[in-house]
Parts: sequence; structure tokens; C-alpha cells
Amino acid sequence: MPKISKKSAVKFNVISHLAVIAGLAVLPFIIENPYYLGITNLILIYTILCMGLNLILGYTGLLSLGHAAFYGLGGYATAILMTRYGFSFLPALIISGLLALIFGMLLGVPTRKVRGDYFCLLTIAFGEIFRLVAQAWIPFTGGAMGIVGIPIPRIFSWTIRSETDFYYLGLILVVFTYLSLVLLTASRFGRAFVAIREDELAASVMGINTPAYKILAFSIGSFYAGLAGSYLAVYQTTITPSSFRLDESCLMIIMVIVGGMGSLLAPISGVIIMTLATEAFRSLADYRMLIIGVIMVTVLLFRPQGLFGTAAFKD
Repeated sequence: MPKISKKSAVKFNVISHLAVIAGLAVLPFIIENPYYLGITNLILIYTILCMGLNLILGYTGLLSLGHAAFYGLGGYATAILMTRYGFSFLPALIISGLLALIFGMLLGVPTRKVRGDYFCLLTIAFGEIFRLVAQAWIPFTGGAMGIVGIPIPRIFSWTIRSETDFYYLGLILVVFTYLSLVLLTASRFGRAFVAIREDELAASVMGINTPAYKILAFSIGSFYAGLAGSYLAVYQTTITPSSFRLDESCLMIIMVIVGGMGSLLAPISGVIIMTLATEAFRSLADYRMLIIGVIMVTVLLFRPQGLFGTAAFKD
């Protein structure tokens, strides 16, 4: 077979990505039902979350069960800034992402030498502390009732009102998340993350500052969770602690595992499958986690690397 040059491969990659984006851009004209478009918007939110979580789990090998807390930080930051301090959406979005990044760094610094199960337990504790604080600090967070009446977002002259408007906003955030992560994972930082995942001791011996890179990966992954939380706040026009429980973090991890870890696009398949499964079995809410667990176990038995978690799958 004729050998494909690197230049041709790059050109094909660019064209294929532009074709996918163009297809996604016309999707609202195909999906006219607001209910189905709402589910699509939910998929976009989880896509941002799981791409960020995949950097932490799939690329660096850190199991974080507190991702929902950074998701909530972004949501509450946007809600408070817009309802009480008159911020417009775009500055609130940026601040929310940066705030989640800062908290990710603050959590990462004291846990930089903690590995495996201990790191996982610390992230669980942080997630539960965040939820309990949000529920108990009534004057600031609104308690269990949360914050309601979040204003309709505007970006310059674009007023975001309809499901279609929110779809395009979510699509812009997904494209930003993907492109920025492509640049990051293709750099020496991305190679260092993978080296830490494969063998942290060997990476350290090779001269990689493993604690610093772990903090960096955790902080950046948290940043994207903050962006997703900001989007959720204006999309729902309300934010409550019940949206950021431990089972939400578990669902994100399952999405990443089902789709496939260590590839930027692979978790999207897990997001789609698990979101549609959750909607399809909404009438069986009491058995939601059981059904999700069965799906995960089935995938792990027959496809332990995830649906697209193979060496052949390239972003």
C-alpha cells in the first residue's frame, strides 16, 4: 500500500474535524423536538466534564471522585456573580473556570504525594464537604433551595434564550475544550502525563517532576468542570446542591471508562450511551444506579479498554 505522508495525514485530519463541526452546526435543524435537543445539550455538558476528567484519569491515572464539586463551584460562582453582583455571562464563565482551577490546585498541593486509594478518598471527602457547605451556608448559597432566577445570558449582542441557542453555546465550549486539550496532550506536558500514568516511579527517575505535573493535570481538568458548571447554571436558571452529589462524580467516571480512557474523543461515546440510558430508564429512577452499573460491568467484561480505548483510535 502507498505510504501516506505526514502532511497528507494532517490535512485529512483537519478536513475530517471541520466536516464533523459542520455536521454538528446543522444538527438543531435536524432535531426540531425541544426535548431531544435538551438531551443533546445535556450530552454537551457531560462531554466537557468527561474530557476534563479524562485528562485526570485517562492521561495521568488519577482517580478523582470529587469532580462534581468543581462542577458545582463553577455553577455557584456564575449564579452568585450574575444574580448578586451584576456580572454578565462571559466574565462569570471565565471566573468560574479559573476559580475551579484554583481550588483544584489548592486541593492538589497537599495531596501531591498521595497515591491510589488515598487520593481517591481525599477527593471524595472534598466533594462531600463542598456539598454540605453549599447546603448549610444558607445566606450565601441559598441552602438546599439553591439559587434561582439566574439571568438570561448574553454574549455581546447574542441573547441566549432557546434550546438552539444553548446548543450552540455548548458546542462552542466543547470545541474550545477539545482543541485546547489537543494542544496540551500533544505537548511535552501531555507526554509527561502519560509517563506518570504508565509508571510514576520510572517517570520520576527520568527527571519528570511528578507532583507538579499531577497538580497541573488535576487543576486543568477542574477548570473544564468549572466551565461546564457555569453553562449548567445559566441553562437551568437555578443551581442546587443536589446536582453535585457523589453519584454524579461516579457517573462521570463510568462515562469515561465506558467510552475509553486516554483518548480525547473516546469518552464521548460513553457520554452518549450513559445519558441516553439514563433518559430511557427515567421511569425506573429507583434502579438508576443498578442499570448504570450493569452497563459498566458489561462493557468491562467484553471490552475492558472501553468502546474506543484502543491504540488504533487516534484523535
